[in-house]
Amino acid sequence: MVEVAFQTYNYTFEEVAPTLAEICDFLRLDPAEKEHPGMVFVEEILPELHANNDIGGGYKILPVGELNVKEGRVVVSDTALQLEQQVAGYLKGSEYAALFVCTAGALFTDLTHHFNSRVDLLEAYIVDAIGSLTVEKAMDKIQHNLAQWAIGKQMSISNRYSPGYCNWHLSSQQDLFGLIGENPSGVSLTDSCLMQPIKSVSGIIGIGKTVTRKEYGCVICRNENCIYRKIKQQI
Repeated sequence: MVEVAFQTYNYTFEEVAPTLAEICDFLRLDPAEKEHPGMVFVEEILPELHANNDIGGGYKILPVGELNVKEGRVVVSDTALQLEQQVAGYLKGSEYAALFVCTAGALFTDLTHHFNSRVDLLEAYIVDAIGSLTVEKAMDKIQHNLAQWAIGKQMSISNRYSPGYCNWHLSSQQDLFGLIGENPSGVSLTDSCLMQPIKSVSGIIGIGKTVTRKEYGCVICRNENCIYRKIKQQI
């Protein structure tokens, strides 16, 4: 039986920074319009973000004792983690679960609060968007490392799924963080189950010999603000 303690990864902004093209695509900006206020601010803020070395996270691997799609439940180390049936179905066949958390750091939180306090809403929105892209790219790297570990065990991994997405209720954050336990990510939960720093992600990845990656269920998911939906629409 495999059980891996929390594996930690740290990155500089340069290592996981979204490209200018990715930022423009996400914000629907034309990079050729150099005088557009959004483009001007993007060019101004990117050098400041390179001082951010507080990016990172990781995962903890635990055996999955049971996967009950009917009840939408994964039992990990005798603790029930409630999943929507859709997510539980995507994880069917998993022998192990990687419980992950990753953050783009407090700098994005501080900058967003700063611009919001000045009612610079465009600037706050752009910083928030860059933070979202950054944490996803950092998590992409972490997921790649997990995939390589799984290959070494003759297994494969699923996509990653997070509370608040794919109809998985946000309240599951409490159980998820309880299962992860102590970790050096620095991410904490508010009473309303929101993560601090705000540009953070958490969730679960299935691991097993018969596990395959599937398309995210955008057709039946009700979350219109999902970053995965936005990215998929741009492909």
